[in-house]
Amino acid sequence: MKKRVMQISSLLLIAGLASACSNMPGLHKTVILQGNQVEDSRLEQIKPGMAQVDVQRILGTPLVRDAYHPDVWHYTFMSSLSTGEQVAHQSVKVTFDKNKKVQSIERLQ
Repeated sequence: MKKRVMQISSLLLIAGLASACSNMPGLHKTVILQGNQVEDSRLEQIKPGMAQVDVQRILGTPLVRDAYHPDVWHYTFMSSLSTGEQVAHQSVKVTFDKNKKVQSIERLQ
C-alpha cells in the first residue's frame, strides 16, 4: 500500500512540475521589449537643422545605421509576448543632410 501511495505521489509531482514548465494559455506570458521606444514628447524636440549629436542625446543611439545610407537613422521598437503575439511596433526614421543636420523626421507605422 505504501509503495502504491509513493508511486501516485511521484506521478502527481512529476505531472505538476511538467505543467508548470509548459506554455499553458494564461500562464507565464513574458513581455519582450526590443529596440528604442521613442516617446512623442522626445520626438517633438527633434527639429530640422538639429545636429546629429543632439538627436542622439534626445533619442539615444539608433537601432539601425545603414552602411549604405549613413545619413539615415532608424529607431525601431517592438513589444511582443513570449507566445509570439506582437503587442506594439513603432518605427521612426531620421534623415540628415550632407552637413549632418536633421532634414526630416518620419514616423513609420
